Amino acid sequence: MAPLLPEEISPDPLRALCAWIDEARATGQPQPLAMTLATAGQDGRPSARMVFVRRWGPRGVEWITDGRSRKAREVAARPDAAGVFFWTGMGRQVRVEGPVHLLPDDEVADHIARRRPQARRAARAWRQGEPLRSRGDLHRRLAAVPPDDDPAAVPPWWIGHRLEPRVIEFWQEDPDGLHDRILATRGETGWAVDRIAP
Repeated sequence: MAPLLPEEISPDPLRALCAWIDEARATGQPQPLAMTLATAGQDGRPSARMVFVRRWGPRGVEWITDGRSRKAREVAARPDAAGVFFWTGMGRQVRVEGPVHLLPDDEVADHIARRRPQARRAARAWRQGEPLRSRGDLHRRLAAVPPDDDPAAVPPWWIGHRLEPRVIEFWQEDPDGLHDRILATRGETGWAVDRIAP
């Protein structure tokens, strides 16, 4: 793979981020839209988990979640987060940091409508992170939910988030350890793009 140059990232690092996500999807990388999302609670303690990004573009990266989940509570308390995409087959990683915004209800409804009916039904069956006695509880709760006859119906506790990147770090593997790291930082007048040591 050719070395990664700052000129490939500048002047629009968000465009470059979207291009890398699109390339990961086009080349069949496993779970190309999986992103490790790191948040922190009001007490400052960090936590991380995988989320599936539902949309990406010039506004940032978006996901949906149960508004009662730990990640949603932490974002509500401290509306900043960091995310990492890692595509091992491409030897690439992207790290993003920035403020997190709630999505409008109509955009959440759009995300929900595009989910498989089984996934929409499951989203109405339980609360993310709640204790269960057994796996059987999942089956019983799912069986108690009526079939979903309205794909646009959004459970009232589901919300959407968008991370608006202020920092994007592009990392590309080199077999000799000369990994490329390009750091883009957004300021008041635009993006500053620098090469940093691996």
